[in-house]
Amino acid sequence: MHSIRPYKLFTLLDASGIDRTGHVTIPRHRGAGSVMLLETFAIIAAARIVAARRVFEFGTYLGSTTLNLALNIPNDGEVFTLDLDPQAANGLFQLPGDATLTEEHLANCEGLDFLATPVVGKIKTLTGSSLQFDFSPWKESIDLTFIDGAHDVKTASSDTQNALMMLSRTGSSCVLWHDYHNPKYPELTTYLDELSRQTEIFHIEDTMLCLHFHDPSGKFRAHLLS
Repeated sequence: MHSIRPYKLFTLLDASGIDRTGHVTIPRHRGAGSVMLLETFAIIAAARIVAARRVFEFGTYLGSTTLNLALNIPNDGEVFTLDLDPQAANGLFQLPGDATLTEEHLANCEGLDFLATPVVGKIKTLTGSSLQFDFSPWKESIDLTFIDGAHDVKTASSDTQNALMMLSRTGSSCVLWHDYHNPKYPELTTYLDELSRQTEIFHIEDTMLCLHFHDPSGKFRAHLLS
């Protein structure tokens, strides 16, 4: 697994002045599964780097990252966000940490952070288990995928395969994973380390984010490895 300092990612953004401005909301509440501020800026930077218009998120949780993604893509952009509903969650095997996050998500479905905001029209909520969901309508059409759903290896592997299948091939695109090196999910870290032997992945230091670019020109790779 390659490791990079966060500034290496930020300097990939070929813009200056006002064009480097990101829009980040002050959270109303911070749950156990929320991303850190540095992670939020790294996700936004990745979206800007690949000029993302279509985003797919595994794991809506409280909707904070969903909102920040919607705030930082063009007005005609779309964020598709998938999480469990009560029916899909019923009887589903989950790691203890994931079960707690699911309970928080289901308890807050009426008050997700992006509801009643000006960008809610960009966001399409999807429900169900990602192990059973049909991702084929999004094949090769997604610019950025953020994987932060269930953290067991079976689900993480399935989500990763579907994320890579959905990546747009017409230009640059990327996949981000959350909770790398999270002590709650050691098997996820092992899985990503093993995946990095087959697929080039960068860990962004001081975060729990890993990143893969589909980079036909090779310029992103050359910059990150320089």
